[in-house]
Amino acid sequence: MRKFLVTAGLLAAIAAPMQAQTPGEAVTSGQSSFYVSPYAGYVWFGDLFDFGNDVELSTDNGALFGVQAGVSFSPNISLIGNFGRAKTNFEIQSNTDPDQRTDDDMAIFFYDANLQFRLPFISDMTRQSWIAPVGQLGVGAIKYTTDTDDFNSDGKTDVAFNVGLGADFQLMKTVGIRLMAKDYITNLGWVDASEVDFDDGVKGNTSHNFGLTVGLNFGF
Repeated sequence: MRKFLVTAGLLAAIAAPMQAQTPGEAVTSGQSSFYVSPYAGYVWFGDLFDFGNDVELSTDNGALFGVQAGVSFSPNISLIGNFGRAKTNFEIQSNTDPDQRTDDDMAIFFYDANLQFRLPFISDMTRQSWIAPVGQLGVGAIKYTTDTDDFNSDGKTDVAFNVGLGADFQLMKTVGIRLMAKDYITNLGWVDASEVDFDDGVKGNTSHNFGLTVGLNFGF
């Protein structure tokens, strides 16, 4: 009888953490859960400088790769760290002429911290599928460097604010899919117009860089 009770107790102890997250439950449900989300997508870069006559300096749109890692303090609120990279180049854009590339390949690194808000809900009466709208708000930096593979290389770094909207789709207890649209907001015009030999008519723009990504959520 004693062996039976001991065995039953051990089985209960093992089953308890497994039952803490029921099938279909969101990766970031539960208290203080940790998760990682690698992602890939595409980014549309905004204009950096306006030369007048509908001529601007921008960067070429391109693929965006990165990873987010977060700790959820509740099913609704998480603290997120984000790191992303896009390979691109500067170019002159005009409404009348084709875009003109001005340099070799360069890398743009995105890194920031975000406060994330989620609203998980049951998508069917069987409790087997979850969808959670996601919102993120944060601040960090964007780094421009001519060394496309080395984050520690010399380059230009500017403060960047960001805001994002998306949704989590749960596949199983610890794996989900995340779709996210995000706007990285920066402005190189704060000091750059005085560092390079531009005319007085050059105006620095507030640049909106829109990223659309899809990734996997791995919960722990």
